[in-house]
Amino acid sequence: MADRPKGRITAALRHRDFALLWSGQLVSLAGDGIFTVALPLEVLRRTGRAFDLGIVVTARTVPAVLLLLAGGALVDRLSRRLVMLVSDLCCALAVGLVAVLMATGRAGLWELAALSAVFGVASAFFKPASSAVVPEVLPAELLVSAGSLSSLSHSVAKYLLGPLAGGVLVAAIGNTWAFGLNAVSFAASAVCLALMRRTPRPEPSGGTLLDGIREGLRYCRSVPWLWWSMIAVGIANITCYAPITVLLPVLVKDVFHGGAVALGALFAAGGVGGALAAASAGRRPPRRRMTAIWAAWSGVGAATVALALAPWVWLSAVFTAAAWFGMSYGNILWYSLMQRELRPEMLGRAASVDSALSLALTPLGTLVGGAAAGLVDVRLTLVVGGLATAGTAAVLLVPGVREPDRPAHPTGSRTLDPPGIVLP
Repeated sequence: MADRPKGRITAALRHRDFALLWSGQLVSLAGDGIFTVALPLEVLRRTGRAFDLGIVVTARTVPAVLLLLAGGALVDRLSRRLVMLVSDLCCALAVGLVAVLMATGRAGLWELAALSAVFGVASAFFKPASSAVVPEVLPAELLVSAGSLSSLSHSVAKYLLGPLAGGVLVAAIGNTWAFGLNAVSFAASAVCLALMRRTPRPEPSGGTLLDGIREGLRYCRSVPWLWWSMIAVGIANITCYAPITVLLPVLVKDVFHGGAVALGALFAAGGVGGALAAASAGRRPPRRRMTAIWAAWSGVGAATVALALAPWVWLSAVFTAAAWFGMSYGNILWYSLMQRELRPEMLGRAASVDSALSLALTPLGTLVGGAAAGLVDVRLTLVVGGLATAGTAAVLLVPGVREPDRPAHPTGSRTLDPPGIVLP
């Protein structure tokens, strides 16, 4: 098949610009991994309430959801590399400022929430740009390799080494240094982006930014496998994927009575699962991708139920690894499928619609998850969310969702327009 990777999953690293892009993200993700442990522990240290942690997490998600569609339309008009560079610089300045405030004793809950909001705004532009820039620097046959490498960096840096380092750093020298290292990691990513060759600016489509948003929505709605999968993932996000970011720290603190090292180890277990997923997906992509994607994503729900019921923290770590395996494996196949099938000039908008629909109710999910954990029980909250997520695989029964799995479905069809859509 034309889209299968050539040789090893590291084949994409032979291209200089992608190697720079990936290296910068590797460093930045490691900083994010440290921050993933430091932020919830800092909030819980200050207030001790899961609901406050939900507020801080929601402060990051709300602006991301509100601005994603505009961000996607914008990155289809500007240089994707430049958008990512500006985003990284803004994040470096913001988290660096909060680290200084923490060092001087002036940072409180609202400062942490404001930092999360800055990250949310930046991600609204960075996320669609990072999805759209990869086909600009790589040939189509290396997109799965690129997806596997990206997932591997997320798993190893953000969910394995970063959290482990974060747990040790917070326990040894405190949260301030963890925030400072995250600022340095964003700056390092910006340097790598600056060293890349200039990427071409997308062809102007005419019309206003609002016209671009409408066109992106029409495009996505015309592709059944894209549209209905987005909606189903939105359900999984509100019931499981979003609340788990709040519920895992609460599970460690209230059920297992652990601290920074235990939480870091639990996140690190997710990194192991994600790394195994990257190796599996990059080696031999399945022929029936939509079926494989939804088998993996619904499996996350089953693994979440199991980790909620586990009597020991080490067993919860095993099931956390299984959940991250399913999430990462499905994501690798999903993003490479989008990059292969969708028109290049629509990819930024499609990626933003994907993120916006998937994340639309995520703020409610984090708030409800935090409130339910405090009022009812953290284990029960995880079980209910896991069961709902497992049921999202029923989307495969919707007509048209399995279209990419059909033998007659053309590969490399990114140049084809969906029916009824007139593109410039």
